[in-house]
Amino acid sequence: MNRVTAAWRHARRRHGRVDHLARAVARYDEADGGRLAAAVTYYAFFATFAFALLGFSAFGFVLDRPEVQQVLQQYLAEHLPSLDIERIRIARGTIGVIAFLGLPITGWFWIDAMRSSIRKVWRLPEYPGALVPRLLIDLLALLGLGLLLAASLGTAFLTVTVVNRLIEPAADATQSRWLLAAVGFAVSIAVNTLLATAVLTGLPRLRMPLRRVIVPALIVAGGLELLKTVGRAFVQNVEANPTYQVVAGTVGLLFTLNIINQLILFATALAATSDTGDVTDLSAHAGSPGPSPGQADTG
Repeated sequence: MNRVTAAWRHARRRHGRVDHLARAVARYDEADGGRLAAAVTYYAFFATFAFALLGFSAFGFVLDRPEVQQVLQQYLAEHLPSLDIERIRIARGTIGVIAFLGLPITGWFWIDAMRSSIRKVWRLPEYPGALVPRLLIDLLALLGLGLLLAASLGTAFLTVTVVNRLIEPAADATQSRWLLAAVGFAVSIAVNTLLATAVLTGLPRLRMPLRRVIVPALIVAGGLELLKTVGRAFVQNVEANPTYQVVAGTVGLLFTLNIINQLILFATALAATSDTGDVTDLSAHAGSPGPSPGQADTG
């Protein structure tokens, strides 16, 4: 055991990345990241349904255009074959009302839990400022993330569609599939990285150089892409058995959300223990006490 400990200490002294990883793990454990992720997952579970209903409602209104409906049918046939877009189109009004009423409430609870958890990992006050201004800022952050998500997904969908039309007549089926898969993967990583960067910096109200947050954001992006691949296989395996669909879908969603939240909080620990660039707590300018994250202990 002494040899293992000595070898580990030597590796930390010799390799900066190993030492950084060790400090990030220690910071995550100190903040009780697993418990924080579970708390965020509880609120994210309800917010996800509201987000999904809003998305389905929006899809329902664009499905009146035949060209859009054809493209969506092809996409859903490959990724979510059990989803009936005709039912979505019929129920779009009711779905939209429910989502419009439920999203601000469930979304705020999720934003509040995520923001306070990230700030705890940074060793900063979890609830900066007074309640009303904090609530308004959180709702603006929720709106901003929603718009960013919509714009990112729209851009990704458009990019893949355009590339698919360009390569379809110019290459054989095998080459087209590989090229389209590569483009889709690259676009997904870019979208996930953008969203992860927004969550890691915007929600906790921190300003830091891109070089400090880019690696943690890429880790989250890669994890999301892996979870998407595993989740797609999971859905395809359980959709044939109606008995499993309800339970497996709910459990699968909870498991996925928990893993995502743990990824985000561990990425936060990586950013918090990095010594690259300075970090500014933007909420401190509004009178929120607490240490500057740029000067926090990196141990």
